[in-house]
Parts: sequence; structure tokens; C-alpha cells
Amino acid sequence: MRYSAIALLLLLAGCGTSTSSLPTITPASASSAAEGLPDLQPRLDAIGVLLTDCVARLRGEPVDPADNCVHVLPDVTGVIDEADRQSSKLPPAGQTALADVRRQLTDIAPCEPWFAAGGASADDQLNTRCRKAWDGLFQSYNAVRNAA
Repeated sequence: MRYSAIALLLLLAGCGTSTSSLPTITPASASSAAEGLPDLQPRLDAIGVLLTDCVARLRGEPVDPADNCVHVLPDVTGVIDEADRQSSKLPPAGQTALADVRRQLTDIAPCEPWFAAGGASADDQLNTRCRKAWDGLFQSYNAVRNAA
């Protein structure tokens, strides 16, 4: 299933979607998957692909209400809740990353209207704060995904 996420990214790249300048959440090596949360790996990978896809939406165009990216934060919260219930199986770095994702989800909550507007606002401080929160969420989620 991990390779499905990679295949999807390659497919998007092959269809003309430029992903070279976008950050991506990449699966950890197969050896680390034997420990941690292997049962959550498919969901973590799928939501990682969704996060990667949603980053591309932050170009100043409104996000369609039917778009999967509208639901990305509840999806992240759901899988992080499940990882939290099994956090004793994670290494200390993974447990720290879980706490970071929780903090980032709190920081990004006021940015939902900003995200729905495509990551653009006339308020430069809001743009800066929300981009920083989005980047932090992305990095923390990647750390959880790799620790799991």
C-alpha cells in the first residue's frame, strides 16, 4: 500500500502536474515499518498523499467545497487520534511528533477560511501565520508517518 502513494505521485507527475517544487510526504523505509504502527500505515500514507495534493491547492484559488482537501484536517485528526491510542508502540521521536501534530492542528484551525480561499488573503500577517502553520503540520505529520 505504501507504494500506492508513491505510484499516485508519479502518476500525477506524469499527467503534467508539477510536484518538483512541492513538499511530499514520503513513506519510511520498509525496515522501520516492522515496528511502530503497521496497521495504520495505509491510512497514514493515504492522508499523506492527500496532504501533498492539498499543498498544491494553496495558490490563491478557492478550494471547491466538494474537493477532498476540504476534509483534510478532520482526516488528519482522525488518523492522529488512532495513532495516539497506540502511541506506546512508537519510538520517543514518534510520540513527540504526535504532540507536534496536535499543536499544529490547533494552530491551523483559525486558518480554515484562509485555506478554503486557496491560501490567499489581503492580510499579509494572516498569510504568513497560516503558511507557517500549514508547513508545520505537514512536517509534523511526515515525522509521525515515518515513525509509525
